[in-house]
Amino acid sequence: MSMSPSTPPSPTPVALVDFVKCVPQPLTAVLVQLTPFIAAIRHGFEITSWRRSWYDSWLAVALWWAICLLAERTLLYLLPVVFLVATLVPPRPPRPTTTEQSLQKTITDLHTIQSLLPSLPALPAPKIVLRIAALTYVPYVLLTYLVPLRILLAVLGTYVLVARAPFIHLISTTLQRSAWVRWSLRRVLAFLTGVPLPPVILSHQPTPTTPSPVPSLRFLFTIYENQRWWMGLDWTAALLPGERPSWSSTAPQFQPLSPPNAFTLPPPTTVYLANGKGGRVKRTATWKWEEPEWRVVVRKDGGGLSRVERPIPEESTASPGGSGSRLLKAAGKMRESGIIGGSSTVSGGVEGESGVEDGQEDADEDFVATDADGWVYGDNKWEGPSNKGGMGKYTRHRRWTRIATVSETVEVVEDGPVGIERAEAPAPPDAVALPTPTQEVVTTATTSEEDSPLKQRLRRALSKPSSG
Repeated sequence: MSMSPSTPPSPTPVALVDFVKCVPQPLTAVLVQLTPFIAAIRHGFEITSWRRSWYDSWLAVALWWAICLLAERTLLYLLPVVFLVATLVPPRPPRPTTTEQSLQKTITDLHTIQSLLPSLPALPAPKIVLRIAALTYVPYVLLTYLVPLRILLAVLGTYVLVARAPFIHLISTTLQRSAWVRWSLRRVLAFLTGVPLPPVILSHQPTPTTPSPVPSLRFLFTIYENQRWWMGLDWTAALLPGERPSWSSTAPQFQPLSPPNAFTLPPPTTVYLANGKGGRVKRTATWKWEEPEWRVVVRKDGGGLSRVERPIPEESTASPGGSGSRLLKAAGKMRESGIIGGSSTVSGGVEGESGVEDGQEDADEDFVATDADGWVYGDNKWEGPSNKGGMGKYTRHRRWTRIATVSETVEVVEDGPVGIERAEAPAPPDAVALPTPTQEVVTTATTSEEDSPLKQRLRRALSKPSSG
């Protein structure tokens, strides 16, 4: 593992360069546009969490009481004044140029917001919720009859605003030390929920403790397997130059990808961020597969989606010595030498184009039926999806999917450089990645003669679909 190169005076810009390289540009643009709003949300969370000055937090409580008590009169008498002031406010100055420090501050604000988010308790069963609502309905109606609703809202909001205050934490900790208070709370909860109290254990019996699960995110990786039908060769991974590769990403980009048996997860990544207290926050992300094998997406007519395991095809069909590779080489040479003109290409495109243009998807992939092995068949331009092959179906594809999880550990470390630390990517398994047809045509020369039987066979194979 090695730290990203950075100069001692300004280590932060290097980390942001890595960030910009790894994060897509639309996401970076959204972060820049939402910078003032993210900063305002962070200030709001810090005020309600009592992480800033107590003066600001008490002002927030006073503002909440003012809203609850004076909102009706304010809207009644001052609403036109508010609109007038809003129209007279001068326009905002132009947004300053985004710098590395401002983008780093936005990222830090997002991490701060995530750390300040309260953990919500798990909801009880619907039967318990219904019982609590039934038991508290009559007291609630009586309370609203005796106390105005705006006062109740003000008290409830005050509890929410001061629940995370240090003095409230001290009071609750002190009360929880009292056995009588704990016994009273358990009795009240047992009465409201209807769940009986556990039996009293007279002797000390230590209970086993289990480690708390680490929060993780689940990602579904999808790889398209694309094949084309050739006369006398059946379905092969030998595709025409200019169309989608044999193994690609999802539509509509169809970027080249490694086959499933050579696909590897990202290496562990460690990010060091400043915590604003003279130290750093170390966040380490680790990837691992949740499923043991890749699965094919299958959808039957009138049924739902299912993911079934199928054997991963070997790459021998695309090896240099295979018939599919020889077919590609010969087709490329013949197309370059002008033996097969642009008007007689399989794609039926305009003259001068080579290969097949990927057409737009006729329907969403999740709603297209497949055969038992997950194949979706199409015409020469990968259009007209169907779950059955046959006349007019010269292309097919299927989706290989596998679920992976990324878990992150967070710890506070001593002060130091801020940046991204990446582990070296693991070596891929012993598998030969499928080269794209364009690469084979450019780098390999055919040795067949002008009147070889292979060229005559190719002319018949490539001209027959266009004539039909």
